[in-house]
Amino acid sequence: MAFSWRFIGLSILVFLLNVSSIAHSAPTNADKSCSNEINMMLVKLWVNGGEEDSIVGLSAAFGSVLPTDTKRASRLPAVYTQPLNGCSASSTKLSGSIALARRGECEFITKATVAQAGGAGGVVLINNEGGTLDIACPNNSTISNVTIPVVSISKEGADIIDKYINSGKKVELLLYSPDRPIVDYSVSFIWLMAVGTIICAALWKKFTQSKER
Repeated sequence: MAFSWRFIGLSILVFLLNVSSIAHSAPTNADKSCSNEINMMLVKLWVNGGEEDSIVGLSAAFGSVLPTDTKRASRLPAVYTQPLNGCSASSTKLSGSIALARRGECEFITKATVAQAGGAGGVVLINNEGGTLDIACPNNSTISNVTIPVVSISKEGADIIDKYINSGKKVELLLYSPDRPIVDYSVSFIWLMAVGTIICAALWKKFTQSKER
C-alpha cells in the first residue's frame, strides 16, 4: 500500500515538472536587448501545398518575437543556406524565404545576421544531435540589428524537412508560438487515466481490508 502511494506521488511530481518545463525564461544576459523569452514554438509545415504535422522547436532570446496566431505569421518557402552552416553569405537565394542553417562553425547570432542580410524572413537553426537548442545571446554582443524570427529545431525535426526537400518537393514553413501550452492532451489523458486507476485500486484495497477486519 505504501509503495502505491509513493508511486502515485512520484508520478504526479514528474507530470507537473514536465508541464512546467513547457515555457523557459530567457537566460540572464548583460545585453538588455536580449530580452526575448525562450519558449516552445511550432514550425508549421506544408509540402507541395498540403499541410503536414508541425515540428516543435524553441524560440531564440534575440530576433523578433514570434506571433501567437498563425494569421499574423508568414508562410514562406524553406531554403538551406550555402554553406550549410550559414556563417557566410549564401550562394542560394534567401530573399522571401525561411533560411535553414546547421549548427557549428560560428555564433548563432552570426547565422541570423547573415540570413537577414540575404533577405530571409526567418531563420531555423538546426541542432546536429537530438533535442532543440537554447539560443541565447553571446557575451558582449549587440543584437539589435536582428529583426527576423530566429528558432531552433532538433536533428529529428530537420530530418523530416530534409526528406521532402531532397525528393524535390516544395516545402513551406510558418513560425509561431501559440499562447497555450504545446502539450499532447491525448497522452496527458491516458496518463491521468492510468494514475486514476492506480488510485482507485489502492482505495478499494484499503476499503476491502478494513471491512475484513
